Amino acid sequence: MRKRSQSSLVRRCRYGAALLLVSTIAAWGQARQMLRGHVPLPVRGLTSVDRLPGSQRLTLAIGLPWRNPDALSLLLAQLYDPTSPNYRQFLTPAQFAERFAPSEADYNAVIEFVSARGLQVTGLHPNRLLLDVTGSVADIENTFHVTLRVYPHPAEARTFFAPDAEPSLDLAVAVSAISGLDNYHLPRPMNLKPRGQGRSAGVPNTGSGPYGNYMGNDFRVAYVPGVALTGSGQAVGLLEFDGYFTNDIAAYEQQAGLPNVTVTNVLIDDFSGDPGSNDDEVSLDIEMVVSMAPGISKILVYEANTNNSGNDILNRMATDNAAKQLSASWTFPTDANTDPIFKEFAAQGQSYFNASGDSDAYTGEIPTPAADTNITIVGGTTLTTSGPGGSWVSERVWNWGAGTGSGGGVSTNYTIPSWQRGLNMVTNQGSTTQRNIPDVALTADNVWVIYNNGEAGSFGGTSCAAPLWAAFTALVNEQALANGKPIVGFVNPAIYTLGKQASYSICFHDIITGNNTNSSSSNKFMAVPGYDLCTGWGTPNGINLIDALGTPDELQITPFFGFSASGPSGGPFSLTSETFILTNLGKTNITWVLTNTASWLSASPREGILEAGGPVETVNISLNGASTNLAEGLYAATVLFTNLHNRTAQTREFSLQVFQSIVENGGFETGTFEDWTYTRAVPSSLVSTNPLYAHSGKFGAALTSAGSLGFISQNLRTVAGQPYYLSLWLDSPDGLLTNEFRVSWNSRTIFDQTNLAAIGWTYLPFVVLAEGTNTSLEFGFRDDHSYLGLDDISVSVVPLPTVQDVTVGPGTVTLTWDSLAGLRYKVEYRPNIQQTNWLALGSNITATGFTASVTDRTRFQAHRFYRVVLLP
Repeated sequence: MRKRSQSSLVRRCRYGAALLLVSTIAAWGQARQMLRGHVPLPVRGLTSVDRLPGSQRLTLAIGLPWRNPDALSLLLAQLYDPTSPNYRQFLTPAQFAERFAPSEADYNAVIEFVSARGLQVTGLHPNRLLLDVTGSVADIENTFHVTLRVYPHPAEARTFFAPDAEPSLDLAVAVSAISGLDNYHLPRPMNLKPRGQGRSAGVPNTGSGPYGNYMGNDFRVAYVPGVALTGSGQAVGLLEFDGYFTNDIAAYEQQAGLPNVTVTNVLIDDFSGDPGSNDDEVSLDIEMVVSMAPGISKILVYEANTNNSGNDILNRMATDNAAKQLSASWTFPTDANTDPIFKEFAAQGQSYFNASGDSDAYTGEIPTPAADTNITIVGGTTLTTSGPGGSWVSERVWNWGAGTGSGGGVSTNYTIPSWQRGLNMVTNQGSTTQRNIPDVALTADNVWVIYNNGEAGSFGGTSCAAPLWAAFTALVNEQALANGKPIVGFVNPAIYTLGKQASYSICFHDIITGNNTNSSSSNKFMAVPGYDLCTGWGTPNGINLIDALGTPDELQITPFFGFSASGPSGGPFSLTSETFILTNLGKTNITWVLTNTASWLSASPREGILEAGGPVETVNISLNGASTNLAEGLYAATVLFTNLHNRTAQTREFSLQVFQSIVENGGFETGTFEDWTYTRAVPSSLVSTNPLYAHSGKFGAALTSAGSLGFISQNLRTVAGQPYYLSLWLDSPDGLLTNEFRVSWNSRTIFDQTNLAAIGWTYLPFVVLAEGTNTSLEFGFRDDHSYLGLDDISVSVVPLPTVQDVTVGPGTVTLTWDSLAGLRYKVEYRPNIQQTNWLALGSNITATGFTASVTDRTRFQAHRFYRVVLLP
């Protein structure tokens, strides 16, 4: 028999005149504070059609900011940093409140402030983040100095109310936001789409449910095959804005052959729990959790149905801390009160998943809260299995067309979080400065649902995927606790770290087929290898991802990237070595080995044993003597660090660009200024074997000139119109003033800096263009009290682009060629080899590294011929 219970959100209380006996009127009898973000943007262009009646009553939630926000940010960074002693040492709600909750004095001051103005306090929250109040429109308008007007909704067939100005309070205690002053945005499912009972052409029908839909154990066989974990000991919390029929859940469990799972309703803001028009969403969420985690100890359904209840639901989830896995398949109003709750989730180790939405690619604002940087956003796929109850075969991006598919895009409001930085956003068309979504995905198509008191049908939507991910995380946490490890908490830092490692391909199904384009976005976004804005990193690949998240590799290696070096044939090169720190984060010894197949790289040591709790190991990877014998070209290498305890491997990538210099005696290895022309004070300068003056080799130049610039120059034989790569090493050993260093190319100054600080040997690269067959290279220098060091000057031809890789996908061709940072390239094509004119493929591309790439997404011809052109 299923156990069900109900509870209310907060302690209900009444405050009368007696409360004012302990009044702290001084706290709210202060200068007026102005709030922001309460007037919906469309209001500016709308004409009010009415005013809310003064007698109408509204329910509000007043939010206070956390104390010590900087300390909270630092704590969150430590909780998700595997090298920190605080890694995954999550707080309890009581500990969190003690460190970060608003003070009791401030909370009481707000209570007294609203009570004195005729508003009734209806709910207190243990973390003192929110205060629930109700009152008449007239009292609310007087309290917050606004007029609540009625406007025609610009996109929906209804009116909405909103303040005509930003609210203000005669209160000294800081207030973050007042939830409920408008109903412009109403909670709704993320466009959950029913297909009915029938099937559509081209849709896989390999599920075990009616009409080939997926239900019950299908999800486990596809995504966690052979895994015995069932979610035992874990609870999942679901955010809902409607009720459901309990008999629908029982019918689903019976039809799918699943056990009866305990479902507990937590009713918020006086919601009755009665099912309404969106009960299909609620039933779906519950049924997905039971399917993926049939042994889950409890499902907590947090339910409300008022416009401003989203924050109340979220905050109850946080202060209860009864479920470590949380899911929402809705979009709902958010404000400055919302993100602080998501941060409390992260601090307490609660994993929150939100559906990315079902409108394909976003070209503007993303529905809230699906772009927040403290939660995990889940996209959708179309799954194909080997048959009913069969194994995973393939997946593609879920996209039904006509603007219905996996939501993804670039946030206009949130900057890119730290864990999302460092990704190549060229082929996926993502942003390097703004938050990109989704983070991950799961199946969102052909899902059988029983709902509405006995109805059933096939549904699609990322609403299916979010609760499946929450249930999958319950399996992760079950295993972590069984192995004596802490739970995973906010999964994004760990997921993005995995995505950048060699183990990514065994932890995720990388979705590389399909797109989420629509009529508003015809070329964004496409599925590509690795992270993309259709399905994020992809879908879980069974026990491999469970192990990686719940019991992460205890071999920690920093930094996470190898080096990219460049220089003339024979050297020297811009970088020569990098040091990696290996740390054992576990409780048992780790044996590790390093694999390097590049003849021009050396690594030492190449193997070792890291003792549990013992010292770190330092590994140096450097260019060796063979690098000076390399011909011109681009060289790449991958070094593997393998943990022999669990057989996992981590990679570090290295590259070396070798040029042929046209400068004579650029390293002054003749021991003189031979091949250089000098003027003014150069006779007092010298070329010396003193190691203080040399960057590499035996010799280097020490340049002195007091009071005015001295010069050395050399005429170079060049090709008109040819770009060249100019590089040098400069040293200002002591930073004594006055000093100056200038670089001129063909009498044009390209670098000039005065009063250099003590910088040590510094690499300066430039891309320059030859205008004729003879080009002058000149260096000006001045140092009144000391000298400037100059060495290893190189000028080499920028290589013409050579295509290194061609990747053909469904309707796409991706070209990758060698490049140099700062150079501009143009990709052109023609449909047949006889055609004389070439057509531009998109805009010009400015390279940011040693390789550049472009994807052709509009292949209308059967054949296309491509070329990459280096621009002047």
